[in-house]
Amino acid sequence: MQIISSVIKRLCFFFAIALLFGNVHATPAANGDMLENYRQTFKNSAYPIKYIFVDANGENRNRACCSSDVPKKIYMVNISAKESSNFLYSPEINRLIKQDFEITIENKSVISTPRTDYLVLTMSRPHEYNPKSVHCAAGMGEDRAYLIAITESDVKVLNRNFFNCAGSYRMIHDNGQPGYEIRDYQKGTDQAQSVLYLLQDGKLIRKENGPYKEEP
Repeated sequence: MQIISSVIKRLCFFFAIALLFGNVHATPAANGDMLENYRQTFKNSAYPIKYIFVDANGENRNRACCSSDVPKKIYMVNISAKESSNFLYSPEINRLIKQDFEITIENKSVISTPRTDYLVLTMSRPHEYNPKSVHCAAGMGEDRAYLIAITESDVKVLNRNFFNCAGSYRMIHDNGQPGYEIRDYQKGTDQAQSVLYLLQDGKLIRKENGPYKEEP
């Protein structure tokens, strides 16, 4: 009996330590009041704002994102949630911030499914920050766009070269399916090519689509 009692005490001890460790390193979250404050801040935006950058204290960092003097961790948070919303951390996005990329969350690009949101991040920095980078033209900086997927607990980069240089995207609906159309110059031709990313069965499917046509 003494042996069993000793084992139980040890298990309780390790369980308590695990809980303490988990609490110390727990990911912060926004409560209902904080979310409502965020929504009031952005209520007059040209289009609905769903995701913003915040620091660990919940201070909005959209206008200061990003440079090497920002706090150690920057998170994304879904401000459309009703009661609470986890702060979502991406080591890769933080590395870009620390490398002096200015990052914009393209909230107008959000495509929502019951489990996942898809959206575009655009980013740029002066060419002199990385002389080895490929810049689009003389005097221009280094530009990138990422396609990311967001769940309740995770941020995943789906495409690190969504478009660049003279490329761009626009939102489309094809036979009722939402998606993106990319104006793509990556094939080395003067004629821009069209690439589609269409939502099918909850996933974005990439399709070649011939020459890019400007909207009338």
